[in-house]
Amino acid sequence: MKNTEKNKNKWVEKVKYTLELGGKSEKTFHNYKSHINRFLNSFSENIEINKLSEDKIADYFIKNYIQKNKCASTLNVGIASVRFFYSVCFQRKLNKDVLPSSKITKKIPTIISKQLFIKLVNEESCLKYKCFLLLSFCCGLRVEEVATIKIENILPQEHKLKVLGKGNKERYTILPDIVTKFLRMYCKEQKITRKQGFLFVSYNKEGHINPKSITNYFSALKIAYDLDKNISFHSLRHSFATYYLMNGGNMITLKNMLGHAHLNTTNIYLHIALNFNELEGIKYV
Repeated sequence: MKNTEKNKNKWVEKVKYTLELGGKSEKTFHNYKSHINRFLNSFSENIEINKLSEDKIADYFIKNYIQKNKCASTLNVGIASVRFFYSVCFQRKLNKDVLPSSKITKKIPTIISKQLFIKLVNEESCLKYKCFLLLSFCCGLRVEEVATIKIENILPQEHKLKVLGKGNKERYTILPDIVTKFLRMYCKEQKITRKQGFLFVSYNKEGHINPKSITNYFSALKIAYDLDKNISFHSLRHSFATYYLMNGGNMITLKNMLGHAHLNTTNIYLHIALNFNELEGIKYV
């Protein structure tokens, strides 16, 4: 099949439809679409994409990902996207020996000290921005989860928050009094009622705020405070998990609050939470 614009659109629509059938999120589709379009646009219209050899496909990833020093996670998403594309559109399974996933080096997450976080919150004049920070640091939310909070899912009397996480999976996490306090102040300031739906609405008042608006705010905050380059908005969530364990929290409870599918994902926080000054069996003096 020729790599025409008409065919490209048809193929991408089929990928979208199949992902939706599998309950995948809109973010997953946009990630796949980006990598698939990049792949298709690197070949001329006369190329029959369905007949490309696996070696040719591998060459594409070598030239456009490895030689351009793309990180392992980006390469893996690219390969997964193209594999899925061939499977769905041409019923063709690509050989994983020729197109293997790259091994990802697991790094210990970067966290923010409590003192720095308190400084950031206290010096932030905008109530909405304060809420962004508090919801991630004190409740362990991802940026997309902050953006999509619904008023009806805020349960202050029960000290819990209902969250729509990855893959549209619902879960509950803790809702501390300090977060409730500022959420109430924000709702009062913005005259928000439970009928509104989303807590943070988009600028055109249709739907929720774009998660990029939150990450853009945090990027500006990083520059203003000259924060470590490894710190991101996601570091607030890492900090929540780490301090929870440091205070004696249960690993299974943390896994559920973070929305992790596997305990192994949650285990990374043990490395940061360990107090090496109080390890049993070791004497320093």
